[in-house]
Amino acid sequence: NEQLTPDHLEGFVNSRKFIALDLYNSLDGLPPAEIDKIQERMLRWFRVHNGVLKCTYARRFDEFDRLSVSAISAHFPTSQIIRVHDIGVSDGRTSCDLYDHLNRLYGGRLDFLASDYAPFLYVLKRTRGANRLIVDDQQHVLQIVTPPFVFITVGRRERITPYPLNFLIRRLVTLLYARPLLQRYKAGSPDIQRTRIELFGRACRAYMSKQDNFRFDAYDVFSGSTEGFDIIRAMNILNHSYFSEPQLIQAAESIVNSLKEGGLFITGSNNEQGTVVNGGIYRETKGRLQRINTSGNGSEIDALISAVGSPPPLKRRQLPR
Repeated sequence: NEQLTPDHLEGFVNSRKFIALDLYNSLDGLPPAEIDKIQERMLRWFRVHNGVLKCTYARRFDEFDRLSVSAISAHFPTSQIIRVHDIGVSDGRTSCDLYDHLNRLYGGRLDFLASDYAPFLYVLKRTRGANRLIVDDQQHVLQIVTPPFVFITVGRRERITPYPLNFLIRRLVTLLYARPLLQRYKAGSPDIQRTRIELFGRACRAYMSKQDNFRFDAYDVFSGSTEGFDIIRAMNILNHSYFSEPQLIQAAESIVNSLKEGGLFITGSNNEQGTVVNGGIYRETKGRLQRINTSGNGSEIDALISAVGSPPPLKRRQLPR
């Protein structure tokens, strides 16, 4: 914990270090801005089991949020109750940005749901010991912590060059520590502790406790349609770099089935905070999605979205000669 300060994390060497995720909620006493910055840093290279990055930044979609809110207010009078589902939001800080805009317009007529694939993780460790595993609810190992080393197991990993020591230590701790500990936990060993990590940003946690119209839940975009919503947003999640085309089609169909008639689907992607969002805003009409607004170069899955709900092409009948 004493190393979780902006000064300690600066510099070329320190800026490339991974941080154990069970330290995410142990930043009490630091100024709020520093807490936000360090939590963002913790999630920068972290991926969940399906390969999706947890990387997120507050005010990441500022310009696109304004476009989205303009489209929402144009289609839904402020006297109307609206239900919003924001999908794949990591620790919720970008949801808070959108919620702030909409809550000022709709107030108590807004029902806002933020969701993510893995908002809860778990720490496995022996009763006496500093080494630990960070796992999801299906016991997929996502981080191996053997102080002073932190190893991620999904996505970016240590290679034998340029860090041969890290590579060798990671192989050893996986074989000698991580696998045996996980096996002991699955076998019900009483000397393995399991504690939960809640990955909610500072503002998100405050909204969940104080705002009646803001809630957070676990949700997998491939789990099928949900309750009906007027607006569904999915940012930096429906990308070809994460999912195959059949998976993206399945996700888009699930979203259409969860939209009320005339509802809006908002999607897009960008790189860092403040960069242009390539995205689009679509309106549901009779099971189809029609683009009504474009940002940047548009959504990378625009053609796929537009095809959802379309009837299959007619096969030409071969007539006998």
